[in-house]
Amino acid sequence: MDTAKQLVLALKHNNKSHVGYGLQRESEALVSHILQNMVKSKLPPFKPKLKNREDSIRYREEGNQKFVSGEDIEAIESYTKSLAYADSPELMAYAYANRSAALYRKQYYKECLMDLNTALSLGYPEEKKQKLKERGDKALAEISRLSDTKSEEIALDEDKIKNTNVKEENEDKEKCPFNTNGESETSKKFPLIKTVEPETESKDQLLTGSGTKTISTVSEIFNISKHSDNEKPRYLVEDGPPALAYGPNDEAPSASDGVAISFSEKYGRHLIAIKEFEPGDVIAVEDPFASVIYQERYYTHCSHCLSKCYNMIPCLHCPMAQYCSNQCRKSAWTLAHRIECQIISLLPSLLNVDTDKIRMLTKIMRLLIKVTQNGTAINELRKDMKVAESNSDSRTAGFTDNGKLESFNGRSALSLATNMTTRPLIGISAFACISSLAVILMAVETSFFKKKYKLEELRDISKFPDIGFCGAIMLRACVIMSSNCFSVQQEPGLKSGSGLYVLHSLQNHSCTPNTFRHFENLTMITRAVEPIHVGDQIFTCYGTAHGYMSKSERKKKILEEYFFECECPACYNDWPTYKEILQNHIGSISKNKELVQKLKPFKERLLKNNHDVDAVKSVLKILDKEVTKPCEEVVHAVQFLKSYYLGKLK
Repeated sequence: MDTAKQLVLALKHNNKSHVGYGLQRESEALVSHILQNMVKSKLPPFKPKLKNREDSIRYREEGNQKFVSGEDIEAIESYTKSLAYADSPELMAYAYANRSAALYRKQYYKECLMDLNTALSLGYPEEKKQKLKERGDKALAEISRLSDTKSEEIALDEDKIKNTNVKEENEDKEKCPFNTNGESETSKKFPLIKTVEPETESKDQLLTGSGTKTISTVSEIFNISKHSDNEKPRYLVEDGPPALAYGPNDEAPSASDGVAISFSEKYGRHLIAIKEFEPGDVIAVEDPFASVIYQERYYTHCSHCLSKCYNMIPCLHCPMAQYCSNQCRKSAWTLAHRIECQIISLLPSLLNVDTDKIRMLTKIMRLLIKVTQNGTAINELRKDMKVAESNSDSRTAGFTDNGKLESFNGRSALSLATNMTTRPLIGISAFACISSLAVILMAVETSFFKKKYKLEELRDISKFPDIGFCGAIMLRACVIMSSNCFSVQQEPGLKSGSGLYVLHSLQNHSCTPNTFRHFENLTMITRAVEPIHVGDQIFTCYGTAHGYMSKSERKKKILEEYFFECECPACYNDWPTYKEILQNHIGSISKNKELVQKLKPFKERLLKNNHDVDAVKSVLKILDKEVTKPCEEVVHAVQFLKSYYLGKLK
């Protein structure tokens, strides 16, 4: 038996805990062994993707072809790639200018103006400037028109609410910077439009020759846009920011005080209800400890906040990271990108565009950067881990010195379950190799370890304990994040990235969970989808809802990815899918005349107002007492509740 296999077996055998601590020594031994072999081997050459003229022009031409064929969204993405790879102001100007044309045609007038402003400031060719200025005039005219339309709609709505027949009176209004013919006063000065250089630009400003004009002076620009991209969900407009039912929890501030952290040998750490929850009640609100963008979203979503953006600005150094604003770019650089920037450009060629490996490597690198504060607190982490590992209580593993499980605390994040004992040997070995490669890259490509090493300097890895220690942290990060990360879906069904949510990771799985989750920016919000009673466990779904997958498909996926057999009611009783329930009217209450009459007032309310979420909540509370699942009416009510909070209702 070779040494690596013995070390993997030792790691599995010595794992006595349900949580992430207790494995650092074994992890360091395994990673150090692989590192020693790695530095003695001839590694492939590291060839990063760099900004360059050829790729920038190629992507711009690709965008031109898509623009001509009417594929505006695809053209915008190609122009964003052209901008990302541009290595000169001239190429950047062309990318911004061409993207502004596609943005204008998609009626994203704010973004169009910002792009053409920047194109002009970067030295766009003099002979072509007139076309940009004409486009800018048209965009400003459209903004004026939409602003006037919005004002009229608001006035009409107010008139309906007041239910009066009073004729509209002329009132003094704030002067609009537009003439009645659609020509703006500022557009007359459009030839003088300037903008700050990309290094310092703010995407909340439009700059004109008459000085800085903040967007708020034409805030109607973006409140009147007919597109729904930036509209607030109805629940935010009507209810305000989500508030935890019963207030925050003392032990876990991201959770409701109606929830408790519990532990058992069967379920490990989990959440239980200690107070009653009604449908729609907020059980947890949490931001991620760490989050990363998916590779396939590099040129459509902000690498920092993961939001969709049609006029992103590039990282100043690498062609991989794009941002929705200068603020996000600066925040990302301070947080982690100053280290990651030099590595993510290497990964496509180094890992042969293996999406899964790239995704895992970016996750573990981000977690290490976070828990070590960009490499400045490695010794502090080492000391803190000794304190954490001295706690033998599985329930409170990872709790801070003040007795809390905190969403932004490294000790709490590293306490999450690893599933180490149930993982196959080959899986652990693969994670150890990825972790070793990641820490080598950080050592030779960045100054994370206080200097940038040459590979030959690391021939005896035992002389560099910090490298072995951090490699082991990344191995633990692999097993933690593969079991506990959630896909970030700021738009329903569109996964833009992945986040480690510490409190939410304590939720166990059910194919028929009693909660659902949705996002507001990077914030994950968990709500009850049905009445939850005292003593009930709080469940989420790991992507295998019985409504959309057969029992065999679900069990296969759960076993392969999470290493356990699901025993939820849907699996135990082999519940049908939603399609089968609705087609065959399974569990329908149509013959229960008394129950039909009891629900009739709520049905009438929904016919009058299809956004009456309180009526649906009442229906779910009644059905909880009266029916056995699976039930056709429960499916309808649950889907309505989810659609309301996901912003799907029209």
